[in-house]
Formats: sequence, C-alpha cells, structure tokens
Amino acid sequence: MEPFNIQINNLNIHGLKTGSGDEVVIALHGWLDNSASYIPMLANAKVQQTWYCLDFAGHGLSSWRSDDAHYYFVDYIDDIYQFINTLGVKKIHLVGHSMGAMVAGVFASCFSDYVTSVTFIEGIGCVTTPSEEVTQQLKSAILNRDRLKNKKPRVYQSKEQIHQARAQTTDLSSQLIEVLMARNIKTIKNGFALTTDPKLKNHSGFRFDEAQCIGAIKNLIAPCQLILGDTGYTFVKQNLENYAKYYNSLNVITVEGGHHCHMQSSAHCFEQIQAFMVQSSVC
Repeated sequence: MEPFNIQINNLNIHGLKTGSGDEVVIALHGWLDNSASYIPMLANAKVQQTWYCLDFAGHGLSSWRSDDAHYYFVDYIDDIYQFINTLGVKKIHLVGHSMGAMVAGVFASCFSDYVTSVTFIEGIGCVTTPSEEVTQQLKSAILNRDRLKNKKPRVYQSKEQIHQARAQTTDLSSQLIEVLMARNIKTIKNGFALTTDPKLKNHSGFRFDEAQCIGAIKNLIAPCQLILGDTGYTFVKQNLENYAKYYNSLNVITVEGGHHCHMQSSAHCFEQIQAFMVQSSVC
C-alpha cells in the first residue's frame, strides 16, 4: 500500500492507496483510528479496484482543523465530497468502519449519483440525540470544550505505553494494535505523543435525532451491505434493529471478531466486500 496526500478544504488529507483498477473505492475508518485499519484486509489482497483509504481530518497523518474549528460529523461529508471531486471520479464504492460507516451512509444519502455501493463495517445509521435533549447536548459540549481547551497533550515514554493504553479499550491483539497505532504516534523531544487532535474527544455539539436519521436513510438509493462482528458492539446491533426496515437494499452478514472485525477476519471481510462490489457494479 502506497501513501498519498491530497489537499482539500485547506487540509492535507493523507492515506494509503492500493490497486490500479478503473473503479474507485473510498475507505473510511472509525473514530480515533486511521487508514491503517485497512492494512490487514488489503496489504496482500488481489484488489480489482483502486482503493483510497483516508485518514480523516484530525486523525493519523492528516491535518488538524484550525484552532477555532471543531469536529462536526457533517463536515466529514464535505471532506469526502471535496476529496472525490479532487480525484475527478464520477462513481465510487464506499467502505466505512464504525464512524466511517455512518459518514459513508450519510454521504451516499446526500450524493446518491456518486455511489455504486456502500459497505458498512460495525456501524449503521447514526448516533442520535432525542430532540428534547438538544439543548443539554449543546450545553455539555460547550462545558466539555472549556475543560479541555487548556489541557496539555500527554507525553508517553514509549510506543509500548501507548499500545498498552489502547489495549484497555479494544479486543485487538497486540500485533494489530501496533499496525493500527503506527500512524497515530509521533516522536517528540521528551518521548512520544499521539497525532490525533485532542479536540476529537470533545462532546458533539449537535447530533441528528431519530427522525432525521430515518429521513437520511430513506434517501440512500445504493445497495448496502453491513458486516457485523459476532462479538461486536451492542449499539450497532441495536441500530440495525431500529433502522434496517428503512433501507432500500441491505444485506447483512456476520463474521468472527469484535468491533474491528475487518482487521481480525480480514480475508473473510475482503472476500465479502469484493463480491458485493462486483455484484453492485453489474446491477
């Protein structure tokens, strides 16, 4: 997989690219992850398309948003739109994991003419806030920003210390943690630090409510596939139960693994994604 760097919206978006096929795949990672989450699936695969695995703004090696900006979910939709237009392609397949799956779904709802297929991995629908809680959501976000804005970034004494910290929040093996975190670690004068923007941990100031989420799903025309880990996150299965009936076309499969099942059952996931994209292109 080869690195790439494309400038959009005054941001340098970095990522990993593989393949040389005429069809283009945009692969989107989860919150606090980066494009390396697709390495186990793609590094030795016989891809038939050209894959662009992005580092979202504020993640991996990509630029942070400006000091006066925050990380709104909807801004990632604009980033993907600008990225695709910069590439100059008219049709794409979307693959998204967790937060990236939700971004992929909303993008495909807004820009259906661009999208041939969507594969969700351990993520579907949106994280929502009931409409009656919208002011409390905003208040909590503002108070959280105030608490964090003067907090100094943590300095780690070794990469292993960062790996151990990540191990507390995931069921990934130590080997897969090392693969994933390589793009999230930088060397500094006194040790090591994370490349991810600390503002990513701020509370969301705005979320869709359930009606808005359903409205977005109903506008999603492209065929969709959801890959679930058999020990994945409960909220993903709950979202599937809540929203499956609103999709125009949704195929659901389960593979071995947890929330990062595309890293744990990489060959099986790639086989399913490849077959789904080929089938969607024919249709």
